[in-house]
Amino acid sequence: MVLTERKDLALLLESGRLKKIRAWRQSMVIKLLEEGKSAREVSLAISRFNEALAIEVCNYFARRFPWLKKCVFLEFGSGGRGEQVLGSDQDNGLVLPKEKLDEAQLEEVCQRIVLTLDGAGLPLCPGKVMISEEKWRGTLEEWKRKILFWLENPKERGPWQSGLILDFKPLYGEKEKIFQLRTEVLETIRKHPVIWRLLVEEILQFRVPLSFLGNFILEKKGEERGINLKKSILAHLINATRLLSLKYGFVKAHTLERLSFLIQKGHVEEKMGKELQNLWEWAQAKRLRQALEQKGEINFLNPHLLPKEEKKLLKKRLNYLQKFVDLVSMSANYGL
Repeated sequence: MVLTERKDLALLLESGRLKKIRAWRQSMVIKLLEEGKSAREVSLAISRFNEALAIEVCNYFARRFPWLKKCVFLEFGSGGRGEQVLGSDQDNGLVLPKEKLDEAQLEEVCQRIVLTLDGAGLPLCPGKVMISEEKWRGTLEEWKRKILFWLENPKERGPWQSGLILDFKPLYGEKEKIFQLRTEVLETIRKHPVIWRLLVEEILQFRVPLSFLGNFILEKKGEERGINLKKSILAHLINATRLLSLKYGFVKAHTLERLSFLIQKGHVEEKMGKELQNLWEWAQAKRLRQALEQKGEINFLNPHLLPKEEKKLLKKRLNYLQKFVDLVSMSANYGL
């Protein structure tokens, strides 16, 4: 986002026109889709818009509470990868300085930050992965300990998957130490086969929505039956790609960049890799369109309502996804 747009965001925040920020984001997405931009390009634009928003919200409160300048605002999950869509909720954390802060004021400011982001179009996280929750705040050393503890103790992580805490990046504040922390965490995973196997086992807890006979596996949501694009397709693809690229030392976060690396280095057959990239683009495009059209749950889709050829292509790509997950699973059995 260019500097003039950042200034406009700051002015809108100062005047409390959060609805205007929501409309700005939506009109930007409409324009990009009308121009024929890819799902990757649109998702990246949304992510950058949301990053700029988070930074300006932090700047806004730092002017009133200067101690916030000593903190680092972290972005997790899809925001950390640059893969957000309209309706992506908040996944954030806060790195605190070593010096003691006023607890009541800290709690108040964190609550106000997440509510401001919510008002500006970044919904509250249903899993409460937000700085308003004490567990998502801590000093740098506390963050290092808790991330490694969560990785080593899957049952302590809660309902969110490990991928959420592995794809993180700093948005506001001193960034260098956070990049060092991320490098340390990733290197720890690579050097400890037990943690690696736990991460692979986490992927295998959920099934790719395609049966052995090649039929779609549907879930029920209210009166409808369909596939959850995020949990049943993208989660498998993103998590498996992250683990395999990490195994070979590739640390960039975007799923398509990770897949390109794996293809280029020969770790994934080119045909499989391209089909997985196409699957990511397809699923993300569906989510973008459904969010824009406000068709209920943006992640839910009935594949039987798709045109015949599109349905056939989806089955083919889901078959490749299952083979890819199996490939990553085998890597756990043979270690790093």
